[in-house]
Amino acid sequence: MLLDFLLPPVCLACRHLLRSPAAGGVPPLCSRCAPELAPLDPAARRLGDIEACFLYEGPLARAVTRLKFAGELELAGPLGRLLAHAPVWREGWDLVAPVPLHWRRALARGYNQAALLSRWAAREAPNGARVRPRLLHRVRATSPQTELDGPARRDNLAGAIAVRSGRSLAGLRVLVVDDVTTTGSTLTACLDVVRAAGAARAAGLALLRAAL
Repeated sequence: MLLDFLLPPVCLACRHLLRSPAAGGVPPLCSRCAPELAPLDPAARRLGDIEACFLYEGPLARAVTRLKFAGELELAGPLGRLLAHAPVWREGWDLVAPVPLHWRRALARGYNQAALLSRWAAREAPNGARVRPRLLHRVRATSPQTELDGPARRDNLAGAIAVRSGRSLAGLRVLVVDDVTTTGSTLTACLDVVRAAGAARAAGLALLRAAL
């Protein structure tokens, strides 16, 4: 195809050209980087109402870091499409909401990586839902979660996330998306406010799960 010639598939980790595009749900990685991939055991993918696809290790961890902190926005497409194959999509959703950044952090970074991933995932997922990138917002700035332990993470987020004023979610099914989850505190805080706004069903989805 002409598109493959103009935009040939490349490895997410090392950017080397691939001989052929990856199959759906399979990360586009070369033969050297693929052995480093760390998929989650199917039995460990879902903890409560939060599902994750891969461990925060190896080539996908490096790709997410480059997307978030190096401005490599071209990685959002292939990473988001991986999310589209998560089993949680089969439940059917009315809305998809990315985990929000505080406006100062969003202004400094120039984009919300969770919103980018959400758009790509919803575009390819079965039973695609409407993405609402501004459904949730950060009421106040918080300390980086990576600097805190489990209980401190929950306290850090208390009252920090809200559904935007005037948005009723009564009877709707809402999927909240993030790039990385660790203890689940951030996604849980989002799910709590979504449920409080009347959602009939709420669940979280992250590409990677990091260990404390």
